[in-house]
Amino acid sequence: MSETTKWAILGTGMIARTFAGALAKSETGDLIAVGSRALASSNAFGKEFGVPRCYPTYEHVLADPDIDAVYISLPNHLHLEWGVRCAKAKKHILCEKPLTLNHSEAISLINAVRSNGVFMMEAFMYRCHPQTAKTVELIREGAIGDVRIIQAEFGYNMSGRAGDPYENIRLRNDVGGGSIMDVGCYAVSACRLMAGAALQRDGTLEPEEIRGLAHIGDRGRVDEWALAVLRFPNDILANVTVGSLVAVGTVFRAWGSEGFLEVPNPWFPGRAKEHETIVLQRTGKEREEIKVPACNGLLYTLEADILARHKQDGQAPSPCMTWNDSLGNMRTLDRWRESIGLVFDSEK
Repeated sequence: MSETTKWAILGTGMIARTFAGALAKSETGDLIAVGSRALASSNAFGKEFGVPRCYPTYEHVLADPDIDAVYISLPNHLHLEWGVRCAKAKKHILCEKPLTLNHSEAISLINAVRSNGVFMMEAFMYRCHPQTAKTVELIREGAIGDVRIIQAEFGYNMSGRAGDPYENIRLRNDVGGGSIMDVGCYAVSACRLMAGAALQRDGTLEPEEIRGLAHIGDRGRVDEWALAVLRFPNDILANVTVGSLVAVGTVFRAWGSEGFLEVPNPWFPGRAKEHETIVLQRTGKEREEIKVPACNGLLYTLEADILARHKQDGQAPSPCMTWNDSLGNMRTLDRWRESIGLVFDSEK
């Protein structure tokens, strides 16, 4: 790991900017290139973040022999195409969530990654933070007894932002948008991970049954807010609530036979705090607040450093997103969308 990983970013949007800022704080990697479909956009991005190579196409990025790893920050419907292209170009991959549009596409991407011998991880940054590992540890050790009910919420209200929210890719069917794909993927991934911990699995547990409800908007033709109930083995039940036009909050909770656990800030741990807090209420005992290091706000930096440490292994260990974990998450999202009748244009 002594050799610095040379990074490129595909795309220049909001999350690309966040990752570029995070890479500047990494001790394992340097950002040397950015690619966009418009040279002016690449140049502006490069000037802001000090990126020396600003390319007018994504193809130019993949043709650069000096690039070791690529962060794919593109809209959901482009993840498969450019993930496969990165793999064939022998570039390690950090791909924004959700990994692809559906389970079938995820299989295709992982097959390409495997056959070309490169690293690939779906970029759920919260999975890389020690708060997630500590939550898994508490549940696996039986801190709240046998887990019975899980709750995960993640939502925001785009209608309060400037501009027409329906012009945003998050509310467009043609690019694979909707609240399930944008933030439901987080909530589902947490439920699967913690259900697995509850039954002493090394990784995740897949739901046996999924029932979903949603409001599908007329303009964007995607879910604008949605619910799902998941039944896991051992009758562990999970309730998931998400929204793109309703700020339902951000929280993870689990109730067991011997207590209750809450993670108040599950998805963005470490923002401008010294510590994150996991609340633990054991039956008949005083409430505990378990402190976890916030990692100095380096949430997205952790993703880059994990790739650097594990790039020769092909994938990172759990609780980071393994390939099987990503496949299970995409399968669960498929079933949720199927239960509400949501099909993307490219799937028809």
